[in-house]
Amino acid sequence: MARFSRYLFAIAAGFLIVLAASLMAFAAYQVGAAFVALLTVLASGDFGYTIIDSIGYVVIAIAIIDVAKHLIEEEVMGRHDAASGFRENFSKFISIISIAIFLEGLVLVFKTTQDDIKLLVYPVLLLLVGVAMTVGLAIFQRFGSSRPRDGGQSGA
Repeated sequence: MARFSRYLFAIAAGFLIVLAASLMAFAAYQVGAAFVALLTVLASGDFGYTIIDSIGYVVIAIAIIDVAKHLIEEEVMGRHDAASGFRENFSKFISIISIAIFLEGLVLVFKTTQDDIKLLVYPVLLLLVGVAMTVGLAIFQRFGSSRPRDGGQSGA
């Protein structure tokens, strides 16, 4: 049964890597299409949005690849780290997702201010979610530390 679950995790990790590669390929396609139609894209003002969207896709792909790497190391190869390994991987994953949320919120702020200022509340809420995730991650790192604390006193 353990061998079967390893195969399933290996298949899942491989599928995640294929999906991440697809996201990166789509990002490259978007940038390439923007360069092919450069004058039209520049005239419409969408060049920056296309680039930032592509960056967002690549950032999400990196997070997906990190999850796949974690699956391969932990479940397929059997390298079970201590809690610090989970803490490090989780922190890296949440950081990458927060970056993607901040990028998307930033893009939406600029798009909304050009289109309909009444809808600005939605990108601002998205940015607040990113801030809440970052604060939550900071709290997790602060209180989840496994090293002992001496209460601010030194041994001198």
